[in-house]
Amino acid sequence: MPTVTATDQPAFSSIDRLASLAGYKPHFVQLFAAIPDSLPVATLDLIHGNGATPIVTLEPWDPNKGRDQSSYSLATIAAGQHDSDLSHWGTQLAAWPYTVLLRFAQEMNGTWYPWSIGTSQNTSDDYRAAWSRMHSIIRDKAPNVQFVWAPNAITEGTRDFIDCYPGDDVVDYLGLDGYNWGQSPGHQWQSAHKLFSESLEALGKLSSNRPTLITEVGCADGTSPNLKAEWITDFFRVIESAPNVLGFIWFQMDKERDWRFNSSPASTESFRSGLARWMSSGPPG
Repeated sequence: MPTVTATDQPAFSSIDRLASLAGYKPHFVQLFAAIPDSLPVATLDLIHGNGATPIVTLEPWDPNKGRDQSSYSLATIAAGQHDSDLSHWGTQLAAWPYTVLLRFAQEMNGTWYPWSIGTSQNTSDDYRAAWSRMHSIIRDKAPNVQFVWAPNAITEGTRDFIDCYPGDDVVDYLGLDGYNWGQSPGHQWQSAHKLFSESLEALGKLSSNRPTLITEVGCADGTSPNLKAEWITDFFRVIESAPNVLGFIWFQMDKERDWRFNSSPASTESFRSGLARWMSSGPPG
């Protein structure tokens, strides 16, 4: 059986409502935190109490200050300037008595974060060094943590991610993020196949020993309700044909776009049908 169904941050929508919309309870729920934050223990308790495993996305930045933050460059992390924050996270994660997946500095092959390759003179070598330092600090304190490395899908505006991979010895899951932003200035409608297939193939070549999670996925609404419904059907075809994909996490928010799978009756039905078919087919997990 697959390990993940559609999820969102529980503060925005209850897990029970998600389960009702999707037709299945989520196995993982993802939440986001900045490195100066503290572990949201109450939220983790809520997730665990609903039978799911939390994925904590830990972002090394001040989320109120945008991309250009040299104080959070990868070199500063690798040099130990944020060890106190990482040590604090390790201590807190160790005190929570259940398994946690930790996704650190995601989408490094994009251009929109302080840890992006090319921003603040960041290099792929810097990224691997920063990841290794983070891993050594948190692994030493919190053996209950499993680590998720997640680039963005290779598309317009991103670079390849192969040279950013820290290695199987410090990664437990391969992740991949991808969004269809729709037809709008600066973006064009992109099929799920075009968005994900090349990157999934690259991940499979990068490591055959680590399972893959689609750690963020969403689709904008199209000019007609059927377009998004068809995109969702296409997405399930993509993951059905990718043997290493253990599961996916739908970005269930109305944010830059209405990414939610239930933004229309047609897209909701497409999601429920695709998920039921995928669950019954028994991908790895």
